[in-house]
Amino acid sequence: MTSRTTGILVGASLFAFVMFSSCGGMMGKGGTDSASMKEALEKAIANNREVTVSEGGYKVSIPNDMVSSTELNDDASLQYQNTTKELYIIVIDESKTDFIKTFSDLEMGQYDDKMTPVENYRTFQLKSLTDNMTTRATPVVKKAKINGLDAEIADWSASVPGIEVDIYYKVAFIEGTKNLYMLMTWTLASDKATNADEMNQMIQSFKLTE
Repeated sequence: MTSRTTGILVGASLFAFVMFSSCGGMMGKGGTDSASMKEALEKAIANNREVTVSEGGYKVSIPNDMVSSTELNDDASLQYQNTTKELYIIVIDESKTDFIKTFSDLEMGQYDDKMTPVENYRTFQLKSLTDNMTTRATPVVKKAKINGLDAEIADWSASVPGIEVDIYYKVAFIEGTKNLYMLMTWTLASDKATNADEMNQMIQSFKLTE
């Protein structure tokens, strides 16, 4: 029987090259000092609407011009898009206990006890996502704290089978109390500068509700 964890990994891999309608740095446009960047981030988040996902135990601030979707990924507990701006977000949540057990039990011992749960999660999910892409460079991974939670944030550009233009991804892998989360945002690589701030704002707004 396929576990939910394995199913999510397979689903994320399929999502990476099948489910796009088409498909920056921490702050894409301007902002030369950290204080002004923080102020801009807080102001933007305050003007968004907060979406709470009770079953996943989290909430995220979403720009008002993005609408809910059901077509981006079957395993996502949150899906929003703006097809005019080519801006998308999904969140996948996974039981931390189930993830560790599943990958510890797999042949060849795929869970690395020397790494934290979120480091293992990022390793598996990032490989699953990029295996079916042609990345323009190795994804840049940075450790982060998102509202007190341990996280790793990766960003990269890639070409995807069936899509004629490159896509820019910014993905946060977050360790909650009970769950692991993958918050994935993407846009056209050509729109990275335009949409990078909102991608970052959505990632940085992630909070647990329990």
